[in-house]
Formats: sequence, structure tokens, C-alpha cells
Amino acid sequence: MIQSIEAVFGDGVFKPTESVSLPENQRVRLIVEMPPAMPLRDWLATALEFNRAMVAKDGILPDCTPEIRAERHRAE
Repeated sequence: MIQSIEAVFGDGVFKPTESVSLPENQRVRLIVEMPPAMPLRDWLATALEFNRAMVAKDGILPDCTPEIRAERHRAE
């Protein structure tokens, strides 16, 4: 059976980006192929959308703690 699965390599292991229907400890053969690079414009749009989603969800940016947010609001 041949199946194409996207994965991210980190901490010395390949981590699938979606669920995989294989039994635990199933031996497989990997052929590593780098995906085409995302154009800068598309990457920027993706990054901005991620930023907007974080602010909509948490009200703060990922690099900002609730304490910093409160301090920023006091300063306004």
C-alpha cells in the first residue's frame, strides 16, 4: 500500500500533520520530499490571519501575558 502523508520533522522524529490509520509500531518506508516553498505573500497572509485568530480568541498576542495587556490598557 502506498499512502502520501505530510509530516513535520522535530526532536529527531517525523510527526504526521493529520491522523494516520496504521497500527502502532508498523514499519514503513519514508521517501522525504520537501514541499514547494510558500510564496512570501501567501506566508504573510497566513501569518496575519493566525495573529488575528489569536487576538480574537485570547484578546492578546502570543508574546503578551495578561499582566502586560492589563498594564498596556492602564497606560492608554
